[in-house]
Amino acid sequence: MKHKIKDLIGIKDPLPVVQKKPIEFWIDVVSGCNLRCTACPVGMPEFSNSIGQSLREMEPDMFEKICIKAKADTGGNLRMGLYNWTEPTLHSRLDDLIGIAIKHGIPCGISSNLNHDYDWSKLKPYKLWNLTITVSGFTQKTYAINHRGGRIEPVLANLIRISETLSDWESYKDIDVRYLVHRDNKHEVHLFKHFCDKLGLKFTPYHAYYMPIDRMFEGLEGVPDGFDYIEYSPQMVSQAIGTHRSQRCFMRDSQVTLDMDGNYSVCCVESPSSPRLGNYLDDSYSAMQKARVTSELCAKCTQKGINIFATYGYEEPVEIQEAIKETLHSDLDNLLFPTSN
Repeated sequence: MKHKIKDLIGIKDPLPVVQKKPIEFWIDVVSGCNLRCTACPVGMPEFSNSIGQSLREMEPDMFEKICIKAKADTGGNLRMGLYNWTEPTLHSRLDDLIGIAIKHGIPCGISSNLNHDYDWSKLKPYKLWNLTITVSGFTQKTYAINHRGGRIEPVLANLIRISETLSDWESYKDIDVRYLVHRDNKHEVHLFKHFCDKLGLKFTPYHAYYMPIDRMFEGLEGVPDGFDYIEYSPQMVSQAIGTHRSQRCFMRDSQVTLDMDGNYSVCCVESPSSPRLGNYLDDSYSAMQKARVTSELCAKCTQKGINIFATYGYEEPVEIQEAIKETLHSDLDNLLFPTSN
């Protein structure tokens, strides 16, 4: 009755306010990584910009300038991950950088492979948006297939140390151990999940996939050398989606990727050695986005459907998502909750 009376006298209820998705800034605060993972450009001499180079760190002053500009550019609707291709715990003042972001009201998170001994107590004063930990096996033989150059022993030890040091931390619930599933490590998913359950840590399986985008393009024609263990392939997705193409891509529209010098690239899956489009502190946000959207790489990516592959088809119609899942013949939920015979 109330709504009918309002309609009669011309009073309209205000439309609900829809909060736009935060713009995510992925910032490499150091110039390299301590591992040389098989499906990561940092481990590939032709795509890496750090092999044989001394590690450099982003200065806190530059990081604060980025924070101030990013907040202004997005109206404060943003969050930051201090990683893309590199290991942030190698930064000697990582906690200071986190503190700067939080001082400016910017949710901040980090990712780690846990192969570096970091003083986890330094995180305790801060509330993090996320702490992502990437793993790909529970035993050394299996873990080393993908995390080349890494050792599983310090990973497990660091997880225990994190649980001991941070179990009462308000962000403990936001720690996510992400298991990168491939052909040769499925048998250890349950072992790692059980280990995380005992520590009270969130455990999430994800399909491992090709990196960088150059390898994704190659993967449309065949399997690049050394990538045969990865089941989630560009060729498989291409077969699943057929002629379906889409201009949707959250990696372009709602993410910004910066290197240690504040330079931006087209998107987060572009090789760290690829030419940069410009410097974030020098260019306007609109100019940066125009350069990204109109780039040759973006056009090639959407034309070939790689944007669908790289985003797991999350933004595509349900039937496309289901087609991808059916072609893969591997439901990640079944790895965590197998059907009893």
